[in-house]
Amino acid sequence: MNRFSEPGVGRLVELMTMRIVSTLMLSLWALTCVGQTAPPKDQTPPGVMIRKYKWEKVGPGPIVDSNFKAEADSPNGTTSDPNTPAQASGVKDQNAPFFLYSVELKNDGSKAIKAILWDYLIIDSATNEELGRHEFVSFEKVGSNAVRALTVRSRLTPSRIVTVQGSQPSTTTTVERVILKCVVFDDGTLWEQPGTTPQNCEPLRRRVRN
Repeated sequence: MNRFSEPGVGRLVELMTMRIVSTLMLSLWALTCVGQTAPPKDQTPPGVMIRKYKWEKVGPGPIVDSNFKAEADSPNGTTSDPNTPAQASGVKDQNAPFFLYSVELKNDGSKAIKAILWDYLIIDSATNEELGRHEFVSFEKVGSNAVRALTVRSRLTPSRIVTVQGSQPSTTTTVERVILKCVVFDDGTLWEQPGTTPQNCEPLRRRVRN
C-alpha cells in the first residue's frame, strides 16, 4: 500500500512549487538591488578630506577680483569657452549677478597642496541625472595639517533647470557633490582621481612648475 495518499502528494508538489517561485523572486530582487547600487564613492588623496561645500548667489559684483578664480580657468591657463567671457569676468554684463562656489578642505597629510582641479556637481536625487557640472582650478595653498576654504566664482547658474516666471515651481530635489580631480603638492607630485586622464592633470602640474 502506498504510504502517501494522492492529496498528500499534491500538497507536497504545491509546497515545492511555492519554494521554487520564492527562490526565483528573491533572485530577481537581488539582481534589481545590484543594478541600483550607488556608484563608488569619490576618492581623495591620503590625509585630505572634504569637510563641506556650498554655493551662493552674489551680485552685482566687481569685474575683476584676483582673490577669485573664474570657472573654465583650465589647467593650462586658457578658458574652455572663449566665446562666453561673461561667465568669468562679467565683461559683457557688468551688472549681472554671479555665483560663488566654495569647498573647505582639511589636509592632515605631510605635504602642502599647491593646486587643485575640482568639480562642483548638481544631481537629481531621484534619477541621478547630472543637472550641472562646474570645473574650477584653485591655486590657493593648503598647508600640511591645515584647513582652508577655496572659493571660486562663475556667471553660470548651478543647475541648468530654469523656472519660468508664472510657472509652477519645480519639484525636483537635488544633491550636491564635490570631486577632486587633480591635486598637485608642493614637492611636485601629482594625485589623480581614478578615471581621470593625464590630459586633465599634467597641464595643471606644468602650470604650477612655471
